[in-house]
Amino acid sequence: MKVIVKSAYRVLEILDLFNSSESSLSEKEISAQLNIPASSLYNLLSTMVAAEYLRKDYLRRYKLGSKIIRLGNKAREDLDLYNESLPYLKKLSQQLNETIFLAYPTGQEMIYLTKLDCNHSIKTSAQPGANKPIYCTGLGKACLSLYSEEKINQLLQEDILESITPNTIKSKSSLIKQLQKFRDQGYAIDDEENEIGLYCVASPIVSAEGEVIAAISCAGPKERMLSNESIPKKINSTALLISKAMGAVRRE
Repeated sequence: MKVIVKSAYRVLEILDLFNSSESSLSEKEISAQLNIPASSLYNLLSTMVAAEYLRKDYLRRYKLGSKIIRLGNKAREDLDLYNESLPYLKKLSQQLNETIFLAYPTGQEMIYLTKLDCNHSIKTSAQPGANKPIYCTGLGKACLSLYSEEKINQLLQEDILESITPNTIKSKSSLIKQLQKFRDQGYAIDDEENEIGLYCVASPIVSAEGEVIAAISCAGPKERMLSNESIPKKINSTALLISKAMGAVRRE
């Protein structure tokens, strides 16, 4: 049996109503169209305005707020990234016959957007929608490698990093030194730092503005990954192609 939270469902109904409406709406109009009692509706609308999902115009009528615009822009960016990346990732998957990932950074985490399995994929908790720490994944390190040291210090304020596995890098200072190498070679490595048994090679994707927006990786058992010397070059060149598809201009 599905559990439905009535107040949450009503918030979604309100947002859907604005999506289908061509103009602003008064509290009375919202109440009438959704059959929500005025007393309950007032509190819902006040909360949504405070959270910036709705706003009031000069006539005290309601419109969609700035938070919706930001969420919509983020959803569009994710969709664009997914659509632009997928053909390249499919080709990469066929070439390498290993598991391929696409993820984007948000704060101290990487959010997984795409996973392409191969015929001998290994088990992993990294599935689309999952989040992982940015400092101990190949994808996260690929993104961090293009961050300034100032930005890294803002993200990771403690020098001691939480160990996810025995192989997780232990300190921020060690990580920063490691990132310099990754920056120079064009790809990052996760040597079983986030999951035992998973070795990853990853490269960053940048936008038209030169900002890091995502990363792609190839993952598999360490011995098998190291035996295929073409993986780093193919990961890096594919990330470059996707960056160009997103409008970036990067040097080969």
